[in-house]
Amino acid sequence: MKARLTFFVLFLLFLTGLNAQPGLPGSSVIPLKPQSPLFGKDIVINDSSSQNQRQVAICSAFNGWLYAVYTYFNTTYNCPAIKIFKSIDNGIIWTKINDIISNPVWPYTSMDMVVMGDSISNLKLFVSFVFALDEAGPGVGYVDRFNGITGNWEEILLQDNSCYRIALSTDFMYPATNSNPHSLGILYSAQNIFTNNQDSIIFCSSSNGGITLDNRQIISTITGNKFHKVALGYGRSPSYPTGRYFAVWEKQETINSTLGHIYTAHSNPNFNSPFTTPVQLDAMDPSALNMCRNPVIACQYNNADNDSANLTEVVLFEKYNPSNQKYDIRGYYNLQATNHSNFKKLTISNSAHNNFQPSINFNPFDSTFMVTFYDATTQKLPFLLNNFNLNNPDNWQVVTTGYNDDDNLSAPFPKVALNIGQKQGANVWANEGTGGNGIAMFDAPYSTYTGVSEINISTLARLIGAYPNPCSNEIKIAFELKKSGKVTINIQSVLGQPLGTVTDQYYPEGKHVVQYDVSDFPAGTYFYNFRVGDFTASGKFTVVR
Repeated sequence: MKARLTFFVLFLLFLTGLNAQPGLPGSSVIPLKPQSPLFGKDIVINDSSSQNQRQVAICSAFNGWLYAVYTYFNTTYNCPAIKIFKSIDNGIIWTKINDIISNPVWPYTSMDMVVMGDSISNLKLFVSFVFALDEAGPGVGYVDRFNGITGNWEEILLQDNSCYRIALSTDFMYPATNSNPHSLGILYSAQNIFTNNQDSIIFCSSSNGGITLDNRQIISTITGNKFHKVALGYGRSPSYPTGRYFAVWEKQETINSTLGHIYTAHSNPNFNSPFTTPVQLDAMDPSALNMCRNPVIACQYNNADNDSANLTEVVLFEKYNPSNQKYDIRGYYNLQATNHSNFKKLTISNSAHNNFQPSINFNPFDSTFMVTFYDATTQKLPFLLNNFNLNNPDNWQVVTTGYNDDDNLSAPFPKVALNIGQKQGANVWANEGTGGNGIAMFDAPYSTYTGVSEINISTLARLIGAYPNPCSNEIKIAFELKKSGKVTINIQSVLGQPLGTVTDQYYPEGKHVVQYDVSDFPAGTYFYNFRVGDFTASGKFTVVR
């Protein structure tokens, strides 16, 4: 299997220049178009049945490299640990770059990950994690910096001995004013170690690429209640180029509460400025009041203003429905996020299903919000899109109702991130393996594992590939048949829009080449889908102008 995958990876590298380092996004914005499922075969990040792999996270570097991290229990040292992996081929093969043994020996209760840098020389990876005796209580929280190439640990940026949760964000794709070269944002909830009944929401930032933290401020403080889960996003648009960090967090009435209120605030007018007065989102809907948990956030950041000449903020969370004792994925969006609190309600999931664990991210290349969550009723992980103007806030484009191939889910906690190299999403989650152990999984809408250059035993067909790649006027697609059959090859955009049929006819045994005129195609990346009998495969090509 490894030999086959190795050949497949080398073939792709040769054929499509997969490892070419893409530039950062420009000013063009692609409108949202109809999309069909493009997800490929689920990829196991690290095949180790003895590890209970949980809390998987993912992020992408400027050059398309992907990083993943998960927690597990190290039986050799009898303590929790984390493993960090890197993929330079868009998630096909993952290589371990670090294995960290925890201290103290408490379980991990949260983890987050971001990468920063616009060149190999300044590529840095940041991982946050919290150890606690139980899920509800505070523990020891860290933010560590690692070398983005080797994965070697460099420094502890933050340590708090009474921390609940930590979230990270960065501006490296569209740097904020006054950051040099980029800024790092850290948001965490903590208990005052001297006053056990007082909690705080704290924001720290680095203006020098995560080398040091040079800003710390307390956003909110409460007494007698509890702050718990937090999330952080970065927002920026041409009309507001200074950049801001947007925070969201839970406030629970008691230490034993599982539901509570959702608050949001943002730095203003700069990334390291004081935060605005927090807005209580659940207070806007009587049915949601004190019935919410697990908030996540994403903000628009690119070279485009939304229709309100501003930038868009979206907050999602789990809302409990007492009538059917199930959870919905609900949320609020604000099209004037920099200077107004004009939040409007939106709905993500089917209220008849039991839905948990939302994750959201923004794609600056096509100005869409990407969403995934766990539908416990169907045992599926949906993938949804919506344009940054949210003209239909309750009507999200369903890319797929479930990108997971196996339905063995219990606590997947799916995450969606932006893959800069592919200009699309990337997803990780935890499957359930043998003996109660989790398995860290990866998949993506650009079909990372397509079957290119593989022989299918039942049909004995092989998709050889496309050339010249890149092309400008004409693309040629080669394939081989070991027996005659009807071949269908279709072309579609990166968002799944059908663009044409290359061929749909019978071919005899042997190698064949078909061609298609792409002279009218705009510059960009496109997919071709190959089918003969029960064998399907796909590939991609780039049009240049």
